[in-house]
Amino acid sequence: MAFESISVDSATPVWYNLLAQKLVSQPIFAFYLNRQNSTPGFGGELVLGGVDPSHYTGQFTFAPLTNQTYWEFSVDSMSIGGKSFCTNCRAIADSGTSLIVGPTAAINQIQKMIGANSIFTGECQLIIDIEGKQIIKYLESGVTPTQACQSINLCPGGFCTVCTSVLFYVQELLANNATESEVLAAVETLCKFIPGNTGEKTVDCATVPSLPTFTVTIAGTQFVLKPSDYINEVTVSAGETLCVSGFMGMDLPPQIGPLWILGDVFMGAYYTQFDYGNKRVGFATAA
Repeated sequence: MAFESISVDSATPVWYNLLAQKLVSQPIFAFYLNRQNSTPGFGGELVLGGVDPSHYTGQFTFAPLTNQTYWEFSVDSMSIGGKSFCTNCRAIADSGTSLIVGPTAAINQIQKMIGANSIFTGECQLIIDIEGKQIIKYLESGVTPTQACQSINLCPGGFCTVCTSVLFYVQELLANNATESEVLAAVETLCKFIPGNTGEKTVDCATVPSLPTFTVTIAGTQFVLKPSDYINEVTVSAGETLCVSGFMGMDLPPQIGPLWILGDVFMGAYYTQFDYGNKRVGFATAA
């Protein structure tokens, strides 16, 4: 749904074909991403040829496009907890990006302000909190790290690599006669220093209500994201919950960046219309 100027092999984008064949009543398309949980199982809605008033409230704030490649526009500022991270910065609205993405240096500061650690750290500590003492008993009985992870239903699965990596270390500690409390304390420390293999990070779920709001100012209007908007709760093993930060750092090539991407975290809170006819993007509060 981006512009023809960046289409692969100069192929005509679907949107251009819809316009050429006069299959839409207006040169506008709009996204509603359901974050309200008002209709379970309803993920959202893409409207081709207009907007759906039932999914937003109030008026749209429009930002003119500054580049007809992606849907790029200028953002007055972005800030969290009163600290600004950019002014007159370049941004795009993109439903194909799950998080809010920005330059790594700025995002690292934001992650620090909300107490975010690598997602490996969150998974690692969760394993120790839930199963730590039982795991020690397994390993002391001669069970291998992989077998121990299988016994608590973490292998096979997304947590398998995390689990086995930690338990090999636990096995070494036990071989050196470390006590249970020493093992648990050492592994908690280890979790904080093992780098994650993705840019995603987690925060302590107990801190979410007290986290600061994140504000994006566009065309003089403030769009505020509450902690519950930019923190995603993900249910994992044993019914426990990981709270995943909605921010990710990415340094784009110089010919593209620096650039902020307002992905689904932002578009979930704010209904977004892409006005091709007037070459602008509009945002209104999602309902």
